[in-house]
Amino acid sequence: MNKTLRFLTPAIFFTSSWFYSAPSFAANINVVWTSEVGAFAPLWVTKDAKLFEKYGNNVQLIFIQGASSAAAALSSGDAHVGLFSPQVVISTPALELVMFGRLGNVMDNRLYGKKGLKSIKEVKRIAISRFGSNADFAARFLLQREGLRPDTDVALLQFGNQSNRIAAVETNNADAAMLTPPMTLMARKLGMTLLIDASKLNIPYSSLMFVARKPYLAKTRPELVNFTKAMIEGVALYKSNKEFSLKVLSKYMKVQDREVLEENFKEYDFPLKPYPSREYFELPIQEVGKKDPRVLKENPERYADMSLVKELDDSGFIDKVSQEYRVK
Repeated sequence: MNKTLRFLTPAIFFTSSWFYSAPSFAANINVVWTSEVGAFAPLWVTKDAKLFEKYGNNVQLIFIQGASSAAAALSSGDAHVGLFSPQVVISTPALELVMFGRLGNVMDNRLYGKKGLKSIKEVKRIAISRFGSNADFAARFLLQREGLRPDTDVALLQFGNQSNRIAAVETNNADAAMLTPPMTLMARKLGMTLLIDASKLNIPYSSLMFVARKPYLAKTRPELVNFTKAMIEGVALYKSNKEFSLKVLSKYMKVQDREVLEENFKEYDFPLKPYPSREYFELPIQEVGKKDPRVLKENPERYADMSLVKELDDSGFIDKVSQEYRVK
């Protein structure tokens, strides 16, 4: 492919081709994702547009339900990079995990209850994905914020993906479900009651961090810089080419309802400068610190490496991508 095509405007770029063939020296990186939710959209778009190949990596996406299981895959070497919640990184120091990027800005979880419920105080059973997941963490945090005790006042039940959680409420196997966009629209269409909307609280938090083991990052730092480059361009592409992004969302989420898919664009604003700053994992530090006070005294650099994003920021790469795709 003629290299000059890389600098065309997004509209022209789309009609020609993103599709790069992986060079013979491409690094093979297995990347874990953990839930069929819209927050993973930039990862899916980056993969399907072959932007990983553009920057010299051959990436295989592996779906593993739950952040704890994803972390175990990194520990075993079955996967090299994971996109999952920061609390797993903080609570499992023995795994030597480190965050080097992020996809979120604020806590985006919502708690939807069955028809007729008027207050969180009426909820006795909440459907989550898996213990240790973002849904589990958010449910516990939001319950405590309301003066309720998780596992004592309210049971947290594992139902897997968000469609299953909604079904659990509809069949009276749970009183409420932890959801994120765009499945929030499906809940509204079914007449479920919004009990808590964490997005309105403007709490800095990222439920999805780019995570690797420290030894792997040290050994393959150039490859992970290229991974981060691809993800940043993937965010820009997601923002600038809605139709392509909707098709990718539909494929991975197995959702055909365009209105549900549109909810993603209304709700999410992914960062082009995805620094894994402490403010985005401060909540998990405080939560884990309640059981292990030593966590509160740790240098945040133990958990996050901002140097990869900083290198791309300082080099002008991010501003260049932003200008090319005409996004912020």
